[in-house]
Amino acid sequence: MAAAVSPVIELGEMRHGEESAEPARAPVRPPGRLARVVAICCVALLALAGATPPVRPPAGVLVAAPPGAVFLVLAGRLVVADGPGAVGRGGRVVTGHRLPGGEPSWRFTLPAGDHVLGLGALAGGLLVTSSPAGAGDTVSTLLDPATGVVRWRQTGYSVSTASGGVLFETPRASGTGTVVAVDPASGAVRWSLPLPNNGVSYRTDGRGPTQIVLVAPDGRVEVHDADSGALVHAGRVPPAADRVSYRFTQVVADLLLVDGAPGTVTAYGLDRLDRRWSMPVEPPGGVWFVECAGMVCVRDQVGGVRALDPATGRLSWMDDNWLGLAPIGGRLLGVGPEEMSVLDPATGRPVARLGRWRPTGFGSDPARLLGLRRMPGDRTLVGALDVAAGEVRTRAVLPGSWNECADSGAALVCLRPSGGLMIWPVGP
Repeated sequence: MAAAVSPVIELGEMRHGEESAEPARAPVRPPGRLARVVAICCVALLALAGATPPVRPPAGVLVAAPPGAVFLVLAGRLVVADGPGAVGRGGRVVTGHRLPGGEPSWRFTLPAGDHVLGLGALAGGLLVTSSPAGAGDTVSTLLDPATGVVRWRQTGYSVSTASGGVLFETPRASGTGTVVAVDPASGAVRWSLPLPNNGVSYRTDGRGPTQIVLVAPDGRVEVHDADSGALVHAGRVPPAADRVSYRFTQVVADLLLVDGAPGTVTAYGLDRLDRRWSMPVEPPGGVWFVECAGMVCVRDQVGGVRALDPATGRLSWMDDNWLGLAPIGGRLLGVGPEEMSVLDPATGRPVARLGRWRPTGFGSDPARLLGLRRMPGDRTLVGALDVAAGEVRTRAVLPGSWNECADSGAALVCLRPSGGLMIWPVGP
């Protein structure tokens, strides 16, 4: 489907704090009598109509950032972290900037040796995930997005639950890892559970985890409530072949997937742990399963997708065209080398063809997903992706090439391949 037509915004570029200079004009003759009369009439007509002269498009604002920087738009702020590309060169500074002007408002520096892994939103705050130099657990720090003040710190990777809670995973190869529930407001620990060697899996409802699924190497399965940590039910599946660790322990579409005999994966119903189906998996090290809006999708390192009926394990459809798939609102957004399409999960057939776009903005608000497309004259078309409607609305046309973009509603923030972020005040 063709992109919806809307006004196109052409934007210039200006560094923060830099005034745009008007080009010098050559001297001209004073206007003659006829020209003065025409000018006076034009001014009168504009006044009668209540019109104003056209305003020049606002210029972009440059915010310093290294190549590969991590950034997030949150609570009227642009937050920038040095990102993985700066590891070994500092890589431990996070800064907040006001939108849409880009003025710096705060600066947060991690302890020496730590570096930023990622940024996220949690309970109205900014969550900074970092890793220490050498051996040590990952640390998550919650900051006030307006001031950069630290609210609390917790060890582990964060997982937001469906009810608005937060869990922190601290996996360890020794089997001494934990999953901890934390009060998002205070950071106080509510409860914790020990993690088996295989780590943890989650049952989700589309908003986040509702249950925690732990599978021990001896085949014992425990299902806990994600809010209280209470044991919902327990049971058994066949033990890991080596009694040390499974290759697969995944929860997909209300199924628990574990590997049994070499080269096979078996699906069990999560509620009763009843065996549903089994399938060969080759090669075992390069295959993974993902939920595709109610279907079980099998992906591998080559590309393409196989969609299985979760009740029977039978192949429902396959397509080698899709390099990426994302379940959004009961549909699938498929990204291929030639096009982007909205797919029916049950059949894999395109519901709407969106055209050639490179997606950006995943992991943020689904209503703010964007697509980028190169245009002649070294320009980039930015489109707002509406998966439910199966269409793309033109958001802006930007000069130059851009790696990633985020939409705040009042401005676009984009990262240049060579480094540096630009804020484009494009309006809603």
